[in-house]
Amino acid sequence: MNPPDFSTLRMGRPECPSDFTLDRLHSGEFSREEAQTTEQHVAGCADCGARMAERRTGFEGLPGVDPRVMLGRIRTGLDRPAPLPERALGWVRRLLAPLAVLTTAALAFVVVTRQQDIEPPMTRPKGALALHVFRLAGDQAEEVISGGTFAPGDRLRFAVDLPAEGFVTVVGVESSGTLYTAWPLETGTQTRFAEGNGITLPGAVSLDDQPGRETFHLVHCPLQVGPPTCTSQGANAAPACPQGCTTTAFPMVKGP
Repeated sequence: MNPPDFSTLRMGRPECPSDFTLDRLHSGEFSREEAQTTEQHVAGCADCGARMAERRTGFEGLPGVDPRVMLGRIRTGLDRPAPLPERALGWVRRLLAPLAVLTTAALAFVVVTRQQDIEPPMTRPKGALALHVFRLAGDQAEEVISGGTFAPGDRLRFAVDLPAEGFVTVVGVESSGTLYTAWPLETGTQTRFAEGNGITLPGAVSLDDQPGRETFHLVHCPLQVGPPTCTSQGANAAPACPQGCTTTAFPMVKGP
């Protein structure tokens, strides 16, 4: 089954950018040159300006809604959604209106992650440190659950939930116990972030061809500690990081 083409879905006039284009602009995935044309249109279009405002506000602007709980239910479909305030329901209906043309099977293809060989998702309290991993496939991104199986060459992006402002890094520990830096990929990258949920870390990492069980660790350090430097304590242990830093693990299996 072919995945749905989100690039054709749009609200507003025919010349307005698609919802997927606005999503990519909001998440900072375009280069400066690519973003300029869309930004110019949004600046001069009242409809698209309102669409971008909705993306910047997101679910955080809806009182009584926990964004991570709501999105978790949308992604997995395992729980019955709790009743939402009428304002939230109206916002969701308006946001999802372009998707009404998709079949249930096509929607499930995008939002449901692979269920084979994976561990049950962890339930995290609100405000907890969390690492979200997304697998890229063309113009689409699929969030994967910890414990999933990956292939060499898979391109991944990270998003994080931070309980407080601080410095972050993502390190990987191979089955041999070798530690490497998965993010940031380049020196000079900004690694200080304010408290918040769903913070996208720029760039993507490509997995090597070394098979076996591997674990990503999100490391979060308070401002007074500074950017973390960690060392391996073995394949089955969290890395040793400066005092005051906290970590959370994301195990995975790399196939041949």
